[in-house]
Amino acid sequence: MTLNQSLLNELAPSVSLVDGAWQIRWQRADGLDHTDSNSAQGGAIELVCEHLSGQKLREPISLPGIEWRDSESVDISMDTLAQASGLSVDQYAHPVFSLAEESGARFRVAPRPVPMTATANFRDYGGYVTADGRQVVWGKLFRTGHMGEMSAADKSAIEQLNIQTVCDFRRLEEAENQPSQLPGGLGATSIVISPGSAIDLFSTITAGDVNEEIIDQFMQDINRDLAINHKASYRLMFDELIAKASSGSIIHCTAGKDRTGFAGLLILGALGISHKDIMEDYMRTNEHVNIDREVARWTSNYANNPDYNSAPDDGDGGQGGTEKGSAEKGGAESGGGRAFNQKALAVILGVKSSYLQAAFDVIESQYQGLEAYLHDEIKLTPSEMKILKDNYLYS
Repeated sequence: MTLNQSLLNELAPSVSLVDGAWQIRWQRADGLDHTDSNSAQGGAIELVCEHLSGQKLREPISLPGIEWRDSESVDISMDTLAQASGLSVDQYAHPVFSLAEESGARFRVAPRPVPMTATANFRDYGGYVTADGRQVVWGKLFRTGHMGEMSAADKSAIEQLNIQTVCDFRRLEEAENQPSQLPGGLGATSIVISPGSAIDLFSTITAGDVNEEIIDQFMQDINRDLAINHKASYRLMFDELIAKASSGSIIHCTAGKDRTGFAGLLILGALGISHKDIMEDYMRTNEHVNIDREVARWTSNYANNPDYNSAPDDGDGGQGGTEKGSAEKGGAESGGGRAFNQKALAVILGVKSSYLQAAFDVIESQYQGLEAYLHDEIKLTPSEMKILKDNYLYS
């Protein structure tokens, strides 16, 4: 039985941190017809913790089985995992749990967000299921917003997660304005990506009137631009993911949603994840970003800083593999001392499916689909695709 056909896939388990314990929840089993399933006959589903604090456990921790018929969740406390593993376990331990049916089907779950104290939108790409029933490995591929306000606890979390690669898509001015605060010994690889259509977007957020339709069009244009004009930059990202495939990695920009969102499309697409799940992951930004906080941060950092003359994601020049030069794009209007339109900014800092769909559409119409785009434009070879799948998918 493949994972796609299993009871576990239908139960769709998930994990969240609740009051000092990891709560594993699943959908109600009412109406599920699994009379031929060994798991259904046996009742409980085997549960173990196999990865903790960035370490694959030599001896997975056996936990009480899940009685999926009679309940909807089970709590696993930090103390339980600490005592069983001998490791120090806190909110950053990011455990990976493995659920198994008697049929042999196995489903792994972990918390998707990592509860950073200052960094917004930090989450794990793991768990999505391919058409042939493999899952993306948990604890290896992460995305986030900028890392310029990392606390000591956040840095400790990065160390626990065994992160060895950080791809920073911000412009040099963005990075200089808010340098990444990383643990000692870990440096970021700068891959500068500057979508050209954000020049007009910056003008919009300093304007008096808000036209959400215009903002939506700008955001769609940004995603089209990412697909058309920044292929070399995203190729550099894949170079990093391939070279350091045995360890954890982070991709990020400033808000962790546009440049990073398109990167997620490419990574998950290369691993064989469906359009539906790629879009679902993209839309999770709206769940994990505190818009009011980000509006205040963005305004403080960019609108009232006379030394900072362009907004994030603006149209500055062709560095870091950008394929469209600054002469074509022009410069951004200065925001120094100018108040931003708060309502417009709140719209911009969220995501809509139409934004990423614009990138999907241009890939389909101009490049014959995502598989061809990855092969012909990003230049991923069959051997490189195999490296990615061997390292970032469970066998």
